[in-house]
Amino acid sequence: MTTDIQQHLDKTVQQLRDSLGDNLYSCCLYGSAVRGNFIEGVSDLNLIIILNESTPVAHQAIAQILGADRQIDPFILSRRGLPGDARAFAPKFASIKRNYRVLYGADPFQAVQLDPNLERFLCEQALRNLHLRIVYAFVLRGRDRGYEKFLVRSLIPIFAQFSEVLRLEGTTVPKEFDARIPLMEKEFKIDGSILRDLLAFKKKPQKLSEADAIAWHERLFPVIDAVVKWLELKWSQTR
Repeated sequence: MTTDIQQHLDKTVQQLRDSLGDNLYSCCLYGSAVRGNFIEGVSDLNLIIILNESTPVAHQAIAQILGADRQIDPFILSRRGLPGDARAFAPKFASIKRNYRVLYGADPFQAVQLDPNLERFLCEQALRNLHLRIVYAFVLRGRDRGYEKFLVRSLIPIFAQFSEVLRLEGTTVPKEFDARIPLMEKEFKIDGSILRDLLAFKKKPQKLSEADAIAWHERLFPVIDAVVKWLELKWSQTR
């Protein structure tokens, strides 16, 4: 992470402290900036903001600081609701717990405990949702001409959910996305070239022709479908 990015984070955290005062319980950085695969100008700065009391006044204060900041993606929680949020979004919190850094206040994740069975259920739910959304985005691509944006937005969920399946199977997953692809190819028996192309596309998005969109879907959907089928075969035996 560059000095400019760190200075931007420091300034933002100080603004939050000044504006929220004692209501700011904790502020943490997570995601690619902590994993080490942050791409400046492309990746978001994922910031968890935990409030002692989540109120409209606090939300407005945060909006005034972050509303125009296109680089920071905030995840705003209440201290009281943290255990319930961790249960409801177990895979996300499991991912955060592996790669986060406290920027201010208490470490909110030391006491967070996650149920492996619940993690599996929610991981499968997220994958099935992705499975549905990729078809939806392709079928309705003509309405908003935004299929390129969908491909860019889908990269993190695809890698995150595929990786979560591997972790729940006891596999150690590398931090770098491209280093994870051989593991996915081996376990799920998929063609990982589409995932490598998706990584390249996120770095340099471009307008797709109709033929290009069809070609992307013909390669990407079978990969996601294969992982869902893997879940149906493997995890159904443990239910």
